[in-house]
Amino acid sequence: MNRSAPNAHIMAAINYFALLPLVYFIPDLVAPFTGKNKLVHVAVVLALIVPVISYLVIPFAIKILTRITK
Repeated sequence: MNRSAPNAHIMAAINYFALLPLVYFIPDLVAPFTGKNKLVHVAVVLALIVPVISYLVIPFAIKILTRITK
């Protein structure tokens, strides 16, 4: 099976557009639960955003891109 990596520029664009709403909305949504400690707030926000990107967005994007480029 010949699998080539998706175009790096397309993957960067997918990352950008997937991260944009996550970084915009999630910090405000978790702020009431994290208190005033900025480090805790950032750690919780990252703990939510990174898995979404790593385990949902990127695998889904790769699956779609490989179907399109076959």
